[in-house]
Amino acid sequence: MLKETLSIIFLGLPLVKEAPLVLLSALPGVVLYLLHWHLALGRAGRVFATTVWAFTLLDELWGLLLFQELDSPTRSQVRLLHWSYFLGLAFILLALGELGWRWQRRQAKARRNVHHQALLAARQRH
Repeated sequence: MLKETLSIIFLGLPLVKEAPLVLLSALPGVVLYLLHWHLALGRAGRVFATTVWAFTLLDELWGLLLFQELDSPTRSQVRLLHWSYFLGLAFILLALGELGWRWQRRQAKARRNVHHQALLAARQRH
């Protein structure tokens, strides 16, 4: 959340100031920012979280394409862009990896529980 907040302040606001029409392109990112707060509160399911993170990945790539369209970014803007996108992509990939790992763990646990229940049922029959 800190990375996203800083990206909005240091990259988003200067872009909007330079080209106000960029604000329309930034609206999906703002919506995703609010959805990330929803995820941070822990009230979302696995499918919802995966969908949000997948759209976040697309939004990061979209933002990178928009930034490439700037006429002459300053050295500071380019440095901030590199850090922002490196961190953003790292967080997204970690979040998607964690969701996949948790899903796999739950599946394995559910399989163990089925086998355990079958063993208990077999013992009770004997």
